[in-house]
Amino acid sequence: MGLSMKTKFILFALYSLIFVTSVVSYYGFKDSQDSKHYLTIHSGNINLQVKNEGYHRVLRTTITADYETSNRKDCAITLRYDFPADIYVDKYELATIALNRKVEFYIDNKFIDVETPAHKSDPFVLYFINYTLPDTANKLIETEFPIHLRYQKAAEDTRYKEVRFGDAYSDVQMLYLCKGSRNSNWKQFPLNSGVWIPASYVKVNKDVVMYVPVGDTNNLPWVTIITHGFVLLGTYYILRSLMTTPTSTNTLVSISNIKC
Repeated sequence: MGLSMKTKFILFALYSLIFVTSVVSYYGFKDSQDSKHYLTIHSGNINLQVKNEGYHRVLRTTITADYETSNRKDCAITLRYDFPADIYVDKYELATIALNRKVEFYIDNKFIDVETPAHKSDPFVLYFINYTLPDTANKLIETEFPIHLRYQKAAEDTRYKEVRFGDAYSDVQMLYLCKGSRNSNWKQFPLNSGVWIPASYVKVNKDVVMYVPVGDTNNLPWVTIITHGFVLLGTYYILRSLMTTPTSTNTLVSISNIKC
């Protein structure tokens, strides 16, 4: 019993669809495998270290990873820092670093007020971009830049506040993007465009902890009394100095009497 024309047409369309899908998949897979620009990361760690003491620190970031790449200049690495309100950066300092080291910094907040305390500030996102991988085995990035701690609001029975950074995966993330066969300019892709590939295998190895002095409100009465006392003493000293200092008229009269 032969097949009807309608059945033959359906089978022909089905076989044609399978053939086209197979060809597209094969060449697409082949193109991805034969790409001249690639970065394959198997595993890795983000190591954070804070230098210096006080309000002005230096954050050092090193990424060690087991990776393969076509060339050190074929792929760009981006670090995304989600900083809390307790920390701020100086855009002018970052601009100087970017100029000297040929890297780039981007901040999602157009204006960062370096004078406001922590409780009146907002968190922000900082992007660090390096367009050349270091010439060191098992090392993707090694960079450092200054960060600053904000003044804290006074609290009761508290001398220091703990500022912890890097304990959550979202605090520091690594993304990368390699040159394409059609367009080798990766700078045209915004960092939030979704084109950059997150390196999910690279995670923070250990967070950093910093301590910021906090004013104790229990000392407010003594601080108020001592402050008022110094203000009164300073005012008394200034008034006494003005009253005992001879005027210019009296000085001229005294000089005239000497000449006579």
